Amino acid sequence: MKKPTKILMPSYVEGFKCIGGECEDSCCIGWDIDIDKRTFRKYSRTKDSMMKQKLTKHISKSSECYNDDVDYGRIAINDSRWCPFLEEDKLCEIQRNMGEEYLSNVCYSFPRIYNVLNGSYEYSLSMACPEAVRKLLSNEDPISFREEDMVEIKHIVHSTLDTNHKFWRKSPVKNLPELRSLSIEAIQDRSCSINRRILNLAAMLEKKSQRETNRHEPINGPDKYTFRLEFFSYVIETLGVIDDIDSPAFAGFTSVLMSEFELIKDNPHKSAASLYKDAVETVVSPFIEERPYIFEHFLVNSIYQDNFPFSESQEIFDGFVILVVRYAFVQFYLAGIASKNKELTMSNIIEIFQVHAKIINHHKTFTANLLQEIKRKEYDNMEFIRLML
Repeated sequence: MKKPTKILMPSYVEGFKCIGGECEDSCCIGWDIDIDKRTFRKYSRTKDSMMKQKLTKHISKSSECYNDDVDYGRIAINDSRWCPFLEEDKLCEIQRNMGEEYLSNVCYSFPRIYNVLNGSYEYSLSMACPEAVRKLLSNEDPISFREEDMVEIKHIVHSTLDTNHKFWRKSPVKNLPELRSLSIEAIQDRSCSINRRILNLAAMLEKKSQRETNRHEPINGPDKYTFRLEFFSYVIETLGVIDDIDSPAFAGFTSVLMSEFELIKDNPHKSAASLYKDAVETVVSPFIEERPYIFEHFLVNSIYQDNFPFSESQEIFDGFVILVVRYAFVQFYLAGIASKNKELTMSNIIEIFQVHAKIINHHKTFTANLLQEIKRKEYDNMEFIRLML
């Protein structure tokens, strides 16, 4: 992209700028940081003796490189999970001393996400960045999309897909552009509630995939609140939030959930369900009903960014199931905050969106493992979707 290229972008990205040391989080904490081959070689040729000594100490060639433009090398993160080049003011020592052109492709690009669909570039922002979430939620108007000329010296293409290729001729993937467009249209239908929009989308995808809606037996058992408590307790355990996840913020929110809904007890769900229900019905649902654009934007950005509905597999309904689970999982954490504080604020929304995205994106196998478990339990059906909503 050294010359102007047509790039499709959502309206919320306009004016986005990293706020650096003012950010409440940092993309240089808790992440593995990869170095592309070109930047790796620039570091080895630098004439700055002091920086070269530090670069040599903390950066090495990757033992497993999947893409020279991404992970040819890697920065050794210290025990605090901070990048060794992140200074106390949360600004980058490399950028400060050597210039922005010495940032790796990963560091230069984040939180910008570039995909290529049918030969055309598409641009969006990762919600793992707090400022990106603020931009997403700064305007209540529906997200629109436009093409512009754009030049970026450094970038990473997260996915490249040509649905017109003969490989997809007999696969529903060939219909991705149409299905994605219809999905965004369904979620932006403001004549009904956000949950009704999701159910309308489900009906459309069921029809397009020619699935048999009642191919599974109904999910028998507890009411929807108890079911969600049990299901998300499993999800939290699978993520290893307390022991394995390098996010104090996410671990803190999880501790609130465990305390408020008694998830640490052997059989808490019957007593906890009423607490959970009360938090949802008295705080979370009214808050969302007054601001339906919040989750509208959340869902539209996910659909646009993740090659929906084929974000997980070549099955149309798989991507939809995971989208709904992530939607319900975020609301589950909001219910924990609501139960404790008896209210929600936009700051709570921004925090939960951001830490949720950061954890899910960091955990490379989480969604694949979760989808596998959902299918094993035969939950990939409309009954499960209704229980999540």
